[in-house]
Amino acid sequence: MKDLNEKCLRFVLHYYQKNKLNTQKALHVFKERNQFTDKPKKKSPFLWIASGAVAAILLFIAIYTWRNTENGWTEIVAYAYPVDYRLPDSSSVTLFPHSSIRFQSHIYQHQKREVRIKGKGFFSIQRNPLRPFTVKGNLSQTDVLGTRFTIDESQTDTAFITVESGKVQWSANKGGETVILSQGMSAQIIKGSSTPEIINHKSNDNNGNDVFHFDNIPLQEALDTLSLYYHVQLKCINTDKRLTATFEKKSLDEIIGLIEKVLNVNIEKTEK
Repeated sequence: MKDLNEKCLRFVLHYYQKNKLNTQKALHVFKERNQFTDKPKKKSPFLWIASGAVAAILLFIAIYTWRNTENGWTEIVAYAYPVDYRLPDSSSVTLFPHSSIRFQSHIYQHQKREVRIKGKGFFSIQRNPLRPFTVKGNLSQTDVLGTRFTIDESQTDTAFITVESGKVQWSANKGGETVILSQGMSAQIIKGSSTPEIINHKSNDNNGNDVFHFDNIPLQEALDTLSLYYHVQLKCINTDKRLTATFEKKSLDEIIGLIEKVLNVNIEKTEK
């Protein structure tokens, strides 16, 4: 049995190619070369053991290539199916098919929480104000304290982000303008541009109604969001004010009136 296992292992290692593992074909070739034949009426116990040994070796290799550690880097790869992975700080990521993340294990645990992504992933990040979490892609960079969001860099010319909860700071990975995105908001960065473009400014309340949700953010930042949505320019001289509010989809003048009353400010509106 020991000689058989060694023979199986040598065969698999010789014919295995990364991302091109066909277990059925490999097993068929192995049985042919070693003169094993299928007998419908009577199955050979020896053949059953040999087949199991090959399958076990193939499965081991497939799992090993899914999580690879080399030179201090840990890489997690999702091939044909999604992969759930828990990071060292108990944050988690779900990788979509044909996507991967990699991080330097020692630095992640002791210095800064940073991962690099290819493809698409959903992140659920444990809050840690002392060590922000960063995701770097080919086109974008995301910085958060603790939140849930999806990064999609599966396209070569455009990166997307959608925030499920909390807030994220998003920018092009080579610098440029930074935007703050909160629950329900989405944005994109087009290759060659240093400015993220917000493509969804609204979130939903518990009843599924369209709302604007602001969670303790600078007032001018909230006004910028409203300006983009209503295609106007809103300004306020009270730059130290912060806004926490959820507004149902109403007229802009009504929303402005509510903000002015609650924060005791004066908002200037200019039509574009």
